[in-house]
Amino acid sequence: MYTLQGFSTYFLILLWVFLELSTTRDVRATPVFQSYGHYRPPAPQPQQTIINVAEFGAIGDGKTDDFRVIDYELEQAFESAWDAGCKNGSGSATISVPSGKTFLVFPIQFGGPCQPYNITLEILGSIVAPPKIAWKSKTVSSWLKFRGVEGLKVVGNQQGLVDGQGASWWGQVNDQRPTAMVLLIVVSWKISGLKHINSPKFHLSITQSNIVNISSIHIIAPPNSPNTDGIDLFSSTNVLIHNSTIQTGDDCIAIKGGTSNVSITEVACGPGHGISIGSLGQGGKYDEVEAIRVSNCTLNGTTSGVRIKTWQGGSGFAKNIHFSNITFVAANLPVIIDQFYCPHKECNNQTSAVKVSEVTYTGLVGTSSCQNATISFRCSDTVPCTNITLNGVDITSTDPGNSTTAICLNAHGTAHDTTSPIVDCLMK
Repeated sequence: MYTLQGFSTYFLILLWVFLELSTTRDVRATPVFQSYGHYRPPAPQPQQTIINVAEFGAIGDGKTDDFRVIDYELEQAFESAWDAGCKNGSGSATISVPSGKTFLVFPIQFGGPCQPYNITLEILGSIVAPPKIAWKSKTVSSWLKFRGVEGLKVVGNQQGLVDGQGASWWGQVNDQRPTAMVLLIVVSWKISGLKHINSPKFHLSITQSNIVNISSIHIIAPPNSPNTDGIDLFSSTNVLIHNSTIQTGDDCIAIKGGTSNVSITEVACGPGHGISIGSLGQGGKYDEVEAIRVSNCTLNGTTSGVRIKTWQGGSGFAKNIHFSNITFVAANLPVIIDQFYCPHKECNNQTSAVKVSEVTYTGLVGTSSCQNATISFRCSDTVPCTNITLNGVDITSTDPGNSTTAICLNAHGTAHDTTSPIVDCLMK
């Protein structure tokens, strides 16, 4: 028979063994538990801060009186709101320009870097520039500049308006006119849902930037407004432009030197000068452009369609360029490669040139108002264009009495299924 003392001793031994086994099992299980992220407790959600520019003194009535109080009431209000969002320190911040108001803003720079990483500028109302007569300096190169900012979203939710009031500048073409919005040295940017009108010069300029997504924007300026490019890319990479409408007095989109890995899709262009690569090589400059894809775009009433333009005397290359599923509606010069680009009355002949190669055109359809060549490849005899490929071209004339034509000068490549015009001028 077990005594009470013996039973107690036996029970304590069993309890000790059970606790030892339990501890060992938990220690062994801990690394496995930690190795599966979905078993971890959910990460805390970042704190969202909403900053309304009106809370910092911005009036937003868009009247002349705002000029008199601009230094304190408006310019400082936007700067203070930006600083509050950019230097929030943690979480995410939204700087809101409220709907139903018009904010008159003088030239301003939104500088980074910012903390938090996730910051949004939400334009639901209107931001307008002062007319030329009210600018303090006539040599300012930009109106709204974003510099050194990472991870910013500029959104308009299809109701925000940015108005450059450019008409007061357009009569003085030789004056230094400001670009409405400049992105300089920015990373991981997104711009969407904005209407942008009447810039004094370019509407949107992107320089030395990486990973930029532009979507659902509408850019408008009169057809006769000088140099009012829609979007200009300089020395930037990994840029996506899609689902947008651009109607200006110059290039809808211009891709300049140092730019690579660009995708342009679902863009309606016109009026304007079309979608351009270049100009490149001006003043003997060395330029590089590569990995450009333009697809599913419509060019309506443009003076040019899709074109590559380079100056004589330059150097470098433009290569790996693809135009596909492009529709032309009464475009004057639908397809152009021009290594003799010169908008002046006289230009000196020079032998060096930017090399143009690996250019493909697939699925080009629509109409042209051109009285001369519908497709024009004019290339240098010392640096000819090479590896040009056309697959599927059917561009008819808007005038039933005219036929479409193609001309080639020092252009090498192949053409298949070119119904109108028949492209049989490429050199092998």
